[in-house]
Amino acid sequence: MKKILFITALFFVVGHYSYAQKVEITPQYGYQVGAKYNYYGGYLKLKSSDQYGLTFGINATDDISVEFMWAQQNTDIRIKDFQFYPQETKLTDVVVNHYQIGAIHMFGYSDARPFAGLSAGWSTFNPELDRYDGTTTFTLGISGGLKYFFTDRIGIRIQSQLLMPVSWGGVYVGGGGSGVTAGGSILQLNFSGGLIIGLGN
Repeated sequence: MKKILFITALFFVVGHYSYAQKVEITPQYGYQVGAKYNYYGGYLKLKSSDQYGLTFGINATDDISVEFMWAQQNTDIRIKDFQFYPQETKLTDVVVNHYQIGAIHMFGYSDARPFAGLSAGWSTFNPELDRYDGTTTFTLGISGGLKYFFTDRIGIRIQSQLLMPVSWGGVYVGGGGSGVTAGGSILQLNFSGGLIIGLGN
């Protein structure tokens, strides 16, 4: 539901501003690097996987663009616990959604424009198995990359982004009346690219 409301709001903003300012819509596809959370006695790990999403940008000035980003990762959580899971074991599949609002600063005036950006938002973790709770957490982002424009309306975008901290709630591991609850913050790095579609002035 949050994802539907978020994307609906983005289309409303795009429709409102596209007549007055240049708007960029960028469907993106990329790779999410896996991440590990170590705890006493073992670790939890998000497996590396592909990701896809959309970025909407509104040019505030020639060099600054305000952006709204959504990205989804379909992966799994794995665990290695020296007492309960001595071998790395898959716990559950999980769908991770990242929502970010921020700004990028572009450099130069040629067709190729490097950029750097900051953002803030939230991330949701939704495990497939009901015995593991989903969670929503505040997330900060740092990004950098390059836009290359073939025309005023069409270009490509390549970027890397670091999301921090990304966290999930506790996962109980054990049995027979004893066990451990593990969970915490991780950093997630992703690389992506996409086609820029420009609208408006």
